[in-house]
Amino acid sequence: MAQSRKAIKLRIKSIRNTRKITKAMELVAASKMRRAVASALKARPYAEIAFASIREALKQAPESTTHTLLSANPGAKKTLLILMSSDRGLAGGLNVNLIRAANIFVKERGKENVEIVGVGKRAADALERGGTKVIARFPSLTNNPAFTDLLPAARLALEAFARGEYKSVVLGYTHFVSGISQKATLTELLPFKMEEGKEVKRQEITFEPTPATVFERILPALARTMLWQSLLESGASEHAARMIAMKNASDAAKDMLEGLTFTYNQARQASITQEIAEISSGKAALE
Repeated sequence: MAQSRKAIKLRIKSIRNTRKITKAMELVAASKMRRAVASALKARPYAEIAFASIREALKQAPESTTHTLLSANPGAKKTLLILMSSDRGLAGGLNVNLIRAANIFVKERGKENVEIVGVGKRAADALERGGTKVIARFPSLTNNPAFTDLLPAARLALEAFARGEYKSVVLGYTHFVSGISQKATLTELLPFKMEEGKEVKRQEITFEPTPATVFERILPALARTMLWQSLLESGASEHAARMIAMKNASDAAKDMLEGLTFTYNQARQASITQEIAEISSGKAALE
C-alpha cells in the first residue's frame, strides 16, 4: 500500500508539471493568435476586393488578350502544389486535415504528376514520406509571417508556370473560420480563370496603355497577394488550433489530477484504517 501511494504521488507530480507546460503553451498561443487573427482579418477584404476587381477586368478585356498566367500549359503534365502548414505539432488536427486533403489530391492526379513546394515542414514532410516529390522548402514562415519572406516561393511558382513546366499551380492552406473552426482548403492559383456559367455583360472599359501591359503588372501581384493571404490564414489557424489543443490538454490534466488525488486519499485512508485495526488487535491480544 505504501508503494502504491508513492507511485500515485509521483504520477500526480508528473501530471502537475505537464499541466504547467500545457497551460503556458495555451497562453502563448492565445497571445500569438490575437495578433495573427487580426492580421488575417484586416488583409482579407483587400485580397477579396483585389481578386474580384481583376476578375471583372478580365471579363471586360478584349477576347484577343493573352497572358502566360491566363492559360493552362497544354504540353505540361505536372501540377505544382504549394502546401502551407505549421513547422511544429501540438496543434490538434490542423496538419492532419491538410495532409489528408493533399493526399486525396495527389492520389487523383498521380504521384508522378504532382510536385510539392512546402511552406512549413509538417505537410511537405508527410507527403514526401508518401513518395511525392518536394522541390523546395520554406520553413519558419507561419510563426512570424513577413511578405518579403514569401516572395521567393511566389517567384518560383510564377516563373515555373510561365516557362510551361506545370499545367496548373494549386494552393493548399488552412482557412481560418473562427477560433474553434479551421478548414483545410485546396484552390487553383494558376491559371487565373473567369467564372464559368455566367454571361458577361460587356462595358466600355479603357485599358491604359494596353490590356496586355496592365495584366502583366497586376496578375503576378494578384498571385502574390493570394499567397500572402493564404499564409496569414494558415498562421491564424495554427495558433488557434494550438490554443484549443493545449486548453484541452490542460483540462484533461486537471481531471486526471482530481481523480488521482481522490485515489491517493482513498489509499491513505485505507492505510490509516489498517493501522488502527492492527493497533486495536494488538491491544486486544495483550488484554
